[in-house]
Amino acid sequence: MVIRSTWLCSLLLVGSLGCAVLRPLPEETTPAVAPEVLRADLHVHVNMRAALGPLFQGEPGEGVLAGSHTASLVNQVDAAALRRAGVRLIVATVWPPPATRPGRSALGEALHQLAELESFAQRNPDFVLAHSAAEARRKLADGQLVLIPAVEGGEGIRRIEDVDLLYAAGARSITLVHFFDNPLADAADDQFGALVGGLTNGRDGGLTALGVDVVRRMIQLGILIDVAHASDQTISEVLALAGPAGVPLLYSHTGAGWGETRCLSTPLAQRIGAGGGLIGIGLFRSPFQEVPLAERWEGFQPGTCDDDVAHWLHYAREVSPEAVMLGSDFSSVIFRARPGSACAQGLRHTGDLPALFAALEAHGIPRDNLDSSGERLLRLLETVEGRADPSVLQSARKLSVPRDDLFLDWAERAPQAR
Repeated sequence: MVIRSTWLCSLLLVGSLGCAVLRPLPEETTPAVAPEVLRADLHVHVNMRAALGPLFQGEPGEGVLAGSHTASLVNQVDAAALRRAGVRLIVATVWPPPATRPGRSALGEALHQLAELESFAQRNPDFVLAHSAAEARRKLADGQLVLIPAVEGGEGIRRIEDVDLLYAAGARSITLVHFFDNPLADAADDQFGALVGGLTNGRDGGLTALGVDVVRRMIQLGILIDVAHASDQTISEVLALAGPAGVPLLYSHTGAGWGETRCLSTPLAQRIGAGGGLIGIGLFRSPFQEVPLAERWEGFQPGTCDDDVAHWLHYAREVSPEAVMLGSDFSSVIFRARPGSACAQGLRHTGDLPALFAALEAHGIPRDNLDSSGERLLRLLETVEGRADPSVLQSARKLSVPRDDLFLDWAERAPQAR
């Protein structure tokens, strides 16, 4: 049995959480980091309200932050807090929940969410979009918080031309799959545990024929290939395509694959790292990711940010410290580290990042490694962009992106429209 409805995800992740109380921004006393520090976050839902409104409350710039590690439907991103943490380069991920907007296709929803991200940046002067590494470097030099637009889930891609359209709409990173198998690839089957996973994903395998073509098109366009949420077979097949082309991969948000979970296994992490790819550590609590006793230290407190530190240390040791950085997944609908250990307030929002970074330093991650994560992301972007095909880029840049009034039955009308 295969269940593909978004509402299963909604019930699992949202339904039991209720609506958290809005809290004003707290007074922060964390000292600012040096201006030359450039830290990155590989996965942030900056404007999640566009995807989950009216369930999701607040967005950056409105003076609202989650007041608890369990407040999963409240904004968790604040510009001033990001600056204090030194995080100035962000892969800003839009999540187009499929089949939830009457009259709008999955592709239309993805395009709509990218337009919403652009609108967010236009009305919020703390953030600015960048669509290339060179543009990001210029805007970072101006002291701005830079967002690289990304799409989580390729459900809307039904033909190669759809990748071109997403590029024209601003996407510079695409996660091939999300919670469920889609026309491109097999998703990890156990994202909600073995029982539920068996109900949600019925296909075992890797890339479909379309998925192979889409990966090749992403290489031609210089789009980051994000294999988060993908099955092991999918990741292996993407590596087989991207490796010979000299294109490193992104695994934007994960925890250590110690058990039978959807998280990135050590062997695959090593292959991604060996190819110059990056691995983002997600800041989420999961009953399927318990840190083994052998990876704990004296005074380790399960359920606190000690878990997140342990995940980070695992990949830094087994792959390379240079391959690992933050992939917080802030403002997604998940539970985070509770108060305790090095993070006295838990991990509620971006204001708690300095405590996490301090804990990482205390456990041996050099400050220079943390401070240079943004530069490593820029270099990855430059490498991927350098493998692009100029003629394919030129064609994609000429495309006109349809707006809401064209979304209805877009897939059926696309050949004539294009």
